[in-house]
Amino acid sequence: MFETNDPKQPFFIANRVDIFPKDLRVLIKLYQPLIGSLALAVYLSLNEDYNPQAMLSDAKGLYFLQEQADCDIKKLFPALHKLEAVGLIESHLLTNQIMGQVLCFKLKSVPSSSEFFTTALLASLLKEKVGVTAFNKLSHEFARETKQSQSSISGIKEAPNVSASFMEVFHLPDQEAIDPSIDVKKAAKENSSVSKAFATVNEQEHIDWDFMKQQFEIYQIAGSEIDQNEEAIRAVMRMYGLSEQEFVDEAIPCLHGDYHLNMRQIKQSIANSIHGTDTRRHLPKKEELTDKLVNNSHLNEDEQQLLQKAQSDTPAQFLYHLKTERNDFVDASEYQVLDNLYNDKGIPAELLNILTYACLKSGPNISFRLANKILHDWLQHGVKTASQALEYMNKRKKAQQQRSRRFHSFASGKTVEKGTDWNKQKPKVKTDVSSAELKEFFKNFEDQNGMK
Repeated sequence: MFETNDPKQPFFIANRVDIFPKDLRVLIKLYQPLIGSLALAVYLSLNEDYNPQAMLSDAKGLYFLQEQADCDIKKLFPALHKLEAVGLIESHLLTNQIMGQVLCFKLKSVPSSSEFFTTALLASLLKEKVGVTAFNKLSHEFARETKQSQSSISGIKEAPNVSASFMEVFHLPDQEAIDPSIDVKKAAKENSSVSKAFATVNEQEHIDWDFMKQQFEIYQIAGSEIDQNEEAIRAVMRMYGLSEQEFVDEAIPCLHGDYHLNMRQIKQSIANSIHGTDTRRHLPKKEELTDKLVNNSHLNEDEQQLLQKAQSDTPAQFLYHLKTERNDFVDASEYQVLDNLYNDKGIPAELLNILTYACLKSGPNISFRLANKILHDWLQHGVKTASQALEYMNKRKKAQQQRSRRFHSFASGKTVEKGTDWNKQKPKVKTDVSSAELKEFFKNFEDQNGMK
């Protein structure tokens, strides 16, 4: 990920893509809630500013793009990073002897709505952004439009295909049909480089699928099984921080001779065994944190170290380390909670790690109910990063302390009504009363009470 504060940083636009009305609708209705209006404006501006005759020496400074999008450079790069993350733009840093480093943008074509909704990460993030009701409405609208563009005729799939083949209509020399000539191969090579490249999510993960296929072939698992479960395998490896060989080792006990990968059983097996002594190798010891802490002045030293650990560990590793520090063990159900939040709901790893930390501060383990309660509270208060989560937790803690102090202050300032302690009151007895005074007292008493 590249970022600079220099508005003179030269940039070059490598290509242009065709944007049709249906593509614009996908951009506005599906991508804009994820990347924001500024990122969408940057994408459209870059596409319109492409000049096919331009050379690298014609590269302009980023200030030109800032003027186009009407934003400062601090807002420009987060917008570009969002475009890179969803795959609408590829950024390359070229080194030129004359101009130095030039930031080169390669634009990707807008995928169809069906491709968007079948990309789990994009669809999950859209659901979190717009809510379940709006998400379902968008899904139904685009699915209906896709179906309306195709006429459904009953029985067409089962009906025999009577279309004429190429060789039935056209005639080529046998040698040319079997092995195309050099000119045809050259033309294919020249035109293959200009084929459309559609946007795909940039996950920045390099998995050696060929190596994994070779390992599974030993157990008679076809490579097509790996291709079919690629997304699920990637999700498990991301969640637990497994290498290709470690995933194969964990999957082997779940193979029962049917030549298929049961991903549900594999995930359950890993969740049950990853905290066992035989699989501790999955949780490598992290190097001690460097003395250079993250620049978050609002966090104390311990919180900055916690943030660094949250940014470097996978969710499974982070949970395991926290539990180990408490002399506790991880239950398989806790890994399943993390797997759901990380792979199904698309919660970023570092934010999920701080959510784990918050759950364990409130109780001995992680549950769906507690994690969702905390997460919804964070999202409603604009918490989207690990740093913001720690800051919000501090803010809530201080507010609770202030309320507690006010309560004790109010309780100590109460006025308590004091009753009479009759045990301490001694009766007053007048002993020097004359007979005349006594006679007068009884006379008054009889008059007042009508006793005459």
